[in-house]
Amino acid sequence: MQKLIYTFLLALICSASIAQEGLGYYYDYYNHFYVFDNGKNIQLESEPVDSIRAGNDYLAYIAQNGNLKVYYNGETETIEENIPNVMIATANAFVYKMAQRLMIYEHGEKKQLSSWAQNCLAGDNIVTWQQVNTLNIMAYQNGEIKTIESGFSVKAIDTSKTGKNIFAYSDMNHEFKIFYNDVVYDSQLNNIRNFRCGQSTVAYLDRFNNSFNVFYDGTFSVIADHLPKGYTVADNMVVYTDINDNFMMYYAGRTVTLETFLPTYRRARENILIYYYEPELKIVYGGQVFTVDKLTAQPNILLGPSSALYLDNNNRPKYFYKGKVYENFLTEPILEMHLYRDLPVFKYGNNTVGFYFDGKMYEFEGSKY
Repeated sequence: MQKLIYTFLLALICSASIAQEGLGYYYDYYNHFYVFDNGKNIQLESEPVDSIRAGNDYLAYIAQNGNLKVYYNGETETIEENIPNVMIATANAFVYKMAQRLMIYEHGEKKQLSSWAQNCLAGDNIVTWQQVNTLNIMAYQNGEIKTIESGFSVKAIDTSKTGKNIFAYSDMNHEFKIFYNDVVYDSQLNNIRNFRCGQSTVAYLDRFNNSFNVFYDGTFSVIADHLPKGYTVADNMVVYTDINDNFMMYYAGRTVTLETFLPTYRRARENILIYYYEPELKIVYGGQVFTVDKLTAQPNILLGPSSALYLDNNNRPKYFYKGKVYENFLTEPILEMHLYRDLPVFKYGNNTVGFYFDGKMYEFEGSKY
C-alpha cells in the first residue's frame, strides 16, 4: 500500500475566479421569491413556493396555484399543472413522476421517458426504472432510452441503487449485476444485499466469501479479504474501516491507508471526504489529503459535491472548494448558513442574505431562504 502525501494549507486565499455551480434562492421582506443565478437576483414569484429543487443550472418548485414550474437560463415556465408524486433533483436534470408517467427536464427541454414506470431512480447522468407492463429494466443516459434487461429474464427488481452514472441491482433471482457504459456486468454472485454506489463505482459485501469487493470502471476487485467495520462510497472512491481500525481509502483503482486509527468523525459526498481527529480537520479531494484546520471541537460541516463549509474556532466561516480554502470573506456574526450544491449562503445582520460566489459576497435584504 502507498501512503498519500499530506498537504497542509496555511490560510490559503485564492484571488482567481471560483465561480461555483448551483443556483441560490431567497425571499425578500414581502415574501417575493428570488433566484440567485451567477451573481444576479431575479424575482420568480410574488408569493411563497413549495418543494424547491435545485441543480447546477435549474430551479424547480411548486407555485401557489399547484403548478410545477422550472427556472432555466433566465426564463421560468410551467411544465405541469399538477403536483408530481415524485421529484428528484440531480446536478444536470430534474426528474419527476406524474402517477406512473416518468418525465425529465434537462437543458431547457421536457421529455417523457415512460408512460408506465415504477422503481424510478436517478443519478446525475442516469435515470433507471422498470416498466410496469413488460417488467423490462430501462435506463435513460446520454439522451437515449435503453433496455438494460428484458422482463422475461429478470422478472422484477428486488433491490437497486444508482450512482452518478452507474446502476447496481439484484433481481428476483437474487443475481447481482451492474449496468455501466451500456454494458451489464454480472458479478457471478447471489444474495448481495449490502452495496452502495458512486460515480463509476460500486462497493459491496460478499458475506458468503467474507470479502469486501469493489466494481470500478468495468473491473471487479476484492479489496479486503474480510468484511469492513463500516464503509461509504463517493465518486471514484470507497472509504472503509478494516478489522484493525485502519482508516482506508480505495480511490480510482488503488488502495491507500489514510490513517492507522479511526477518526472521531467522517462523512463523504460525491467528490469530497472529510474527517476529524482532534484537533485536525482533513479533507480528501481528487485523491489528495489536505489538512485544512486545527479545531478545538468537532465541527458541524456542510458538504457540497466538491465543497465543505464550516465555522472555525473564532466562529468565522471557512469554505473549502476543489482543493483550496477561502476565509475572511465574511466577518459579521452568522445567524444561519447553508450550501446550495457548492454555493454558500448566509443569513446575518438585520436579515441580510449573502451568497459567496466567484470570490466575493453578494448581499440582499431578505426574510428567509
